[in-house]
Amino acid sequence: MTQPVRRETTLHLLLTRPGGTGVACRTLTVDHPVYYGEHVLEAARAAGVEGWLGRRLAFTRHGTGEDGVTRATCAWQLFTPELPGAAPVPDGLLELADAARAPTRTPWFGPHWHAGALAWLDEELAAQDRPRLADPVVLKHWQISVLWRVPALGRDVYFKAVPDFFTREVTVTARLAAEVPGAAPTVLAADERRGFLLLDACGDAGGNAEAVLRQLAQVQRATLPLLPDLHLRGRGPTYLLARLDALLSDASLHAVEDGPHPNALTPDEAAALRARRPDLEAALERLRASHLPLTLGHGDLHGGNVTTRGEQVTLLDWSDASLTHPFLDANPAYLCPDGTDTDPEVLSGARDAYLREWLDLAPLDELRALHADATLTGELYRALGYFDGIQGAVEDRREWAGAHLGHLRRLLP
Repeated sequence: MTQPVRRETTLHLLLTRPGGTGVACRTLTVDHPVYYGEHVLEAARAAGVEGWLGRRLAFTRHGTGEDGVTRATCAWQLFTPELPGAAPVPDGLLELADAARAPTRTPWFGPHWHAGALAWLDEELAAQDRPRLADPVVLKHWQISVLWRVPALGRDVYFKAVPDFFTREVTVTARLAAEVPGAAPTVLAADERRGFLLLDACGDAGGNAEAVLRQLAQVQRATLPLLPDLHLRGRGPTYLLARLDALLSDASLHAVEDGPHPNALTPDEAAALRARRPDLEAALERLRASHLPLTLGHGDLHGGNVTTRGEQVTLLDWSDASLTHPFLDANPAYLCPDGTDTDPEVLSGARDAYLREWLDLAPLDELRALHADATLTGELYRALGYFDGIQGAVEDRREWAGAHLGHLRRLLP
C-alpha cells in the first residue's frame, strides 16, 4: 500500500480588509496541500481567522528531507473584516504585501467577488429546494477556475467559476448535459455572463480506461449533430500543422518569460525534437486525410476529469473544448492509474475498446494505425491548450510559462 505523503508547509496568510490598504500577517504550519487553495480556510479558521481567499502570492517547494517529510512555503492573501492576532508583515514578505494590494483582473482575486458568488449559489439552491447546509469547501482557487464542493440538502453539489477566456465551458457543459448522457455532469444552474456553473454530483473520481474511452467515442459520435450550434474552435490536424513553427521555436522550447524557464528543453533535447518534425508532419497529414469526421474534442482528458457511478462514466471540465480529430483525445496512458501506464496489454485493451466504436468507418488495422499517429501528435494538441490558450490569457503568465513543455518532452525518442 502506498504511504501517504508527509507534508510540512509554512503558510503565510497576508490578511487584507476589503476596501482597505493595510496588510497584516499570520504564519501557520500545516500538513495538508495548500497550493490550489484547498485547506487554507480550514487552517485559518482553526487559528481563529475567518475570511475568504484572494490570490496565491507565492509557492516554493523545498523538496523531501531525510526524514521523509516534503516541505514547502506558501503565501495566500486572505480577505477578512477582522485581524485577530495578526502581526505586521515581516520585511521578507513586504513585496508579497505589495502584490496583495495591486489591482487584479481575475474576478475571484478581488475582495467582493466571493459575496456575489455565494449569493448566486444560495439563490439557485433555494429555487431547487436544496438549501446550502454549510460553508463551501474550496477544492481549487487559481487563475483558471474556482471549484467548490457545497454541502446541500440531499447531497453535495459543486460550484464552478471560469474566467472570460473559458466561458465556452459553461455553454458546452450545459448543452452536453441536456443532450448526451454522461457527456457532462447534470447542470443545476448556469450563468454564461458570469462564468458560473452549478453541477450535481456524478460519482467517484476516475474510471476504468476501457470504459472511459468507450464513453468518449460514444460522446464524440452522439454530439456530431450538435457541432454547428457549439461554435467550437478548430484544433484539428490542419491547425496543428500550422502551429508547428511556433511550437518548435526557441521561444516555446525555452519558455522564455523573465528568463529561460527551469524546465526549458536543453539544446540537445530541442535538436532531437526538431528532428522528429517530418514524422509529426506525416502523422498529421495521415490524420487529416482520414475518413473520420472532425468531432467534439475535450483537449485535456485524463483520469482527474472523469467520474464513475455504477456503470455510468461522466466526462468533466470542457474548458478546452474544440473541433478536432477524435483520436487526438484518446490516449489511454492519461487514464491509467500510476504504475499501469507502461503495461502494453492495459493500453492496447483500452485503445481497442475505443476503436471498436468506429469500426463502421474503417477496419481495425487502419484505425490502429491512425490511433498511433494520434497518440504521437496528441502531445502537440495538448501542448497547444497551454501555448495557444492559457499562457496568453492569464493575468500572471509565470505560473503557466512552461506548462506545455511536459507534453513536448513526451515526443522525444
